[in-house]
Amino acid sequence: MVPHNARYPSMGVDVLHVDELGPAFPREAPAGAVRMDSPEAELLVRMVAVSELMGAWSYGSNNNVRVLALQEAAAEEFEITDALEWHLDPKTASAVRMELSYNRDALRHFLRTQHQMTQEVLAARGITEVIAYRALSWPEGAEQPLWVSGDNVGTVVQARERPLSSWSADRQVVADWLEQRTGHGAIVASRQRAAEVLSLPTTGMGFLGQMEWVALPGDYRVTLDGIVSHLAPPEPGTQTAAAGISLGAPALAFAAPAAPTQPDPDTRQWQPLSITDQLDPAVPLDAQILGILAGTQPAPPWWPQDQTGYVLAQRDLDFLGINPVQIKWMVTGEAPMGMTPALYGQFSAHMLTALGHDGIDPADVDIRIKGSGAGFYAGIHKTLPGPQALAHDLQALQRLHTWFGEDSRPLARPFDAMWRLGLESEPSDFDLDINSTAIVRAAREHWRANHSHRYPGDFMGGHGYLDKATVLGTLPALADWARTWEATLGRPISLGVFESSGPFDATQLGRTLSSHFRDSDWIIHSPDRPEAWRTPRSRIAPPPADPSPRTRSSAAAARAKSTTVRKPRPPQNGTATSNTQQPPHLRRPGPEPGRGRSL
Repeated sequence: MVPHNARYPSMGVDVLHVDELGPAFPREAPAGAVRMDSPEAELLVRMVAVSELMGAWSYGSNNNVRVLALQEAAAEEFEITDALEWHLDPKTASAVRMELSYNRDALRHFLRTQHQMTQEVLAARGITEVIAYRALSWPEGAEQPLWVSGDNVGTVVQARERPLSSWSADRQVVADWLEQRTGHGAIVASRQRAAEVLSLPTTGMGFLGQMEWVALPGDYRVTLDGIVSHLAPPEPGTQTAAAGISLGAPALAFAAPAAPTQPDPDTRQWQPLSITDQLDPAVPLDAQILGILAGTQPAPPWWPQDQTGYVLAQRDLDFLGINPVQIKWMVTGEAPMGMTPALYGQFSAHMLTALGHDGIDPADVDIRIKGSGAGFYAGIHKTLPGPQALAHDLQALQRLHTWFGEDSRPLARPFDAMWRLGLESEPSDFDLDINSTAIVRAAREHWRANHSHRYPGDFMGGHGYLDKATVLGTLPALADWARTWEATLGRPISLGVFESSGPFDATQLGRTLSSHFRDSDWIIHSPDRPEAWRTPRSRIAPPPADPSPRTRSSAAAARAKSTTVRKPRPPQNGTATSNTQQPPHLRRPGPEPGRGRSL
């Protein structure tokens, strides 16, 4: 690790390979670098993490994903159950949940340590309570608490707060801050117990120049000191960039819960690619797949199933509108879900070409497909909602019943399931992990030149991937490629850019959910496997040879045949030749044992 600023290393570091160090780059000279396996490395990482969290709070108490996660962590750590809640749009709420899933323990430790240090400082000085002032503001037209009224000035009111909020010892400081806001505002005063003070400028979050500290909620009793209204726009230069950022809004107790603010609607009508190829029963693997779907053959280990052991069945493909040949292509590695092998080759080759136009050497890139496109089922963090979760949506509930009836259901979401149930407006996407430190460095320069007004922590969130708008701005050819292929395939393309080392291995922290590199990953291209799409890796073994004396094509010859036919013969009903017990949803009625034909 090489600090961005040798004097203030907490400002951030670059992670470099040892081969990149050298006297030609003074900042990157070996003397200024910290080895990742040294004791100093852990200290440096902690310094950078603390600096980042302090910066997130200084940017605003509710206007970036990391600080919103910090608010949730505070509620958990200090068991706050009645704080003011915050309405978020689905996209931001999902980002906050992801931040917590990766960093919950670190966020809680960060808060707990500050509180302990602050209590020690206040106790040493004999301080048991403090007088604090706080300014609150609401944009023109926004809902306000009922207590914000001129009739209540000078009286004690109940004003619920967030789990964490900033206060100042100087009323003039908060009054000056309020003067910079448009809309309506109020100043409140509070007598706070020392135990409610989370941090001081000398122990953590807080700005000494504004005599600011951060406090936990008390009994919510405050004195309304005054109210103001500023309907004219502020003079240029009087507002910071952060003042114009708004993520969500408070959930006021007197108002009915508002519908979450939706992100900008995508007006495109998604039409996934129609695949007309068919399985050929004359090909052993195709016949095996048809038998599994018909319930006449047991599902082998390579057959798609979720973490509960639910096995993909014909009824699932029927409801989801999926051609069985896509399952074959997926398990043989010929193409992910939603593509044909021919299109997959073009998709991959054109992507590398686009990256080359953006100045990215293919030797510096590792590209993998994640999610349900690579394995049919989504990860363990995305579950298929059941009847109870859909009780508010009768149409989706009816669709779920049409799909499964009273039979068992998978826990994980199958490919396209949320779209077919009508719960999402777009079909399953192509989830690409693009791992490249070269791209991250190029994106950092783009960020500095074009996004200096944005919260710095948004550049690369706690989950480790780059801000998507920055990716598209840094790589315009790749952005054009994505738009073209979204139109061709009729599905969204998600571009997640990470360092070359890939997503962090969260299993090292005892977590089940992790997106780190695995041997089973679907690799499109990597330095170790250049243009890997040309040599697909199958996850299955060929089916056993038929011992009957009938003349049949060899397995090699059968695989060499085209598997595209216009009118495939329907599979024969019969009993499985194995004694393996079929799951209930795979069983199909057929002739009694001994009376029917077997495959």
